[in-house]
Amino acid sequence: MEITREKVFTDLVCVTNIGQISPEEELKLAETLGKVQKPEPGNKRGQELHKQFKGELPGIVHVTEGGLFGHKKVLDWHANKPSDPNRCSIVWIYAVKGSEGSITSWIDNKKAYEDLSDEYKEWCNKIKFTCGFKKGGYTDDPTFHEHHNKDNVHNLVYTNEYGQKGLFFPFYQIMDGVPKTLYDYLKNHILQDKYRYDHHWKDGDLVVSEQWLTIHKRHAFEKMNERLIHRIAIW
Repeated sequence: MEITREKVFTDLVCVTNIGQISPEEELKLAETLGKVQKPEPGNKRGQELHKQFKGELPGIVHVTEGGLFGHKKVLDWHANKPSDPNRCSIVWIYAVKGSEGSITSWIDNKKAYEDLSDEYKEWCNKIKFTCGFKKGGYTDDPTFHEHHNKDNVHNLVYTNEYGQKGLFFPFYQIMDGVPKTLYDYLKNHILQDKYRYDHHWKDGDLVVSEQWLTIHKRHAFEKMNERLIHRIAIW
């Protein structure tokens, strides 16, 4: 299946298997979807791949040894960096090796929004909120520092660049702005099985997801240290 930027923003989660390809080929494919975010110099996860490229550190983050956050426990429902005003809209995840048995899940918040009553849609369209990280949210990782960006305000109802409209609702990362009654209702609503896709990884799998109208969850995986995933963030 050919994955294009339009397809990612329309389908929200695109899944295919591209087999084993080189990092150079992978980066070239990713760049067809948009501008690739380059890891900051000194990013240890990119160091091994750095030797395979000349010049800048490539945009491929080398995810192993306990995953992106250094442990094998669950990473509950979240969106990537919602408190960052310069956050990327697309995340590319490619399973290089050792992925079988691991699971990542996505929630389709476009469909979840479409199924809301007119009353709830009207309410949601009035809501703005801010994000951050608080202990007891989507991870209990001790390396995470609590923060709250009060200056980066989001609309609860979001329309992406290809006209798809839905909820931007990374509920564990929302710090204020959403009334508790609405927050609880939406959380229960979007977590229904009919809005959820569970991806059971196999080596060579590629999943590319839009980061506004979806949230995702990494399930616990005992063999995380044997798994190698490439992650690319794309504007």
